[in-house]
Amino acid sequence: MPGERLQPACLRPRHSGPTPRVMVWGAISYDSRSTLVLIPRTLTANLYISLVIEPVVLPFMNSIEEGVFQQDNARPHTAAVTQHALQSVDMLPWPARSPDLSPIEHVWDFIGRQLQRHLQPALPVPVLTYQVQQAWNSIPQTDIRHLYDTMHARSHACIQNSGGYTGY
Repeated sequence: MPGERLQPACLRPRHSGPTPRVMVWGAISYDSRSTLVLIPRTLTANLYISLVIEPVVLPFMNSIEEGVFQQDNARPHTAAVTQHALQSVDMLPWPARSPDLSPIEHVWDFIGRQLQRHLQPALPVPVLTYQVQQAWNSIPQTDIRHLYDTMHARSHACIQNSGGYTGY
């Protein structure tokens, strides 16, 4: 109908200004998860070591019997100083083109979906940070265990699809 698109029922508000963002770091294991670390600015290797590796990763990994640590190939993660800081930790290479093989990626996806469901655009950073923390805390450990329990099936599906989409 002419003019229908201007009716209040047909309008959807849209935020057009800068959108607040937060960067966080977290780790999961079969039986636990790390604290969520807020990354306050551009992540460098030295900041990664001082904010994440030394205070969180090393104690977290020491608490996990036969734990293996995996991180993506972001520059701060692959820097020589970072590799040196992690020399006492068993590492698993990142599956470059298969994020479905890394359980944490499913956790980040869950958090993103939680935020989209409840988030208003342009929330202040402290509110957004709080909501990310709440979403992280709300993930049942049974869901995280399920990610680990399905690793064999996900790996098999990835091989069957020659590294392509697996549906996981």
